[in-house]
Amino acid sequence: MLGGLFIYNHKGEVLISRVYRDDIGRNAVDAFRVNVIHARQQVRSPVTNIARTSFFHIKRANIWVAAVTKQNVNASQVFEFLLKMLEIRIVFFSFASTHNSLKKLINRIYCRLSELKEDVYS
Repeated sequence: MLGGLFIYNHKGEVLISRVYRDDIGRNAVDAFRVNVIHARQQVRSPVTNIARTSFFHIKRANIWVAAVTKQNVNASQVFEFLLKMLEIRIVFFSFASTHNSLKKLINRIYCRLSELKEDVYS
C-alpha cells in the first residue's frame, strides 16, 4: 500500500502532497527533493530508497510524480498507477485556461485523491 503521493515542479516545490498512512512523515518530501530532484548526479533508477522508505518516481516535462511507501509493494502496479496519474493530469490541465480554473482543478484532484484513499483502504 502506498503511504503517500507527491507531485513536484522542476524546482522541487511541492504542488500536491497527499499522505495516506501515518508511517510517512513530512520529512519524506524534503528527503526526495534533496536526494533526487536536487542531486548532483542524475538519478538513473526510477526507484530510490532513502532511510528505509521507497520512492517510485517518474519525471515528465517539468513535473515529478512520486509514490512513497515503507512496505513491500508491487512496483509494476505502482508505476501503472503513476502513469495513469500523469494521463489524468494532462487531461485536467488541458482545461485550465486561467489561474482560477487551475485552482478549481487542483481542488478536484485533491477530492479524487481522497476518494482513491477511501476506495483502496476501505
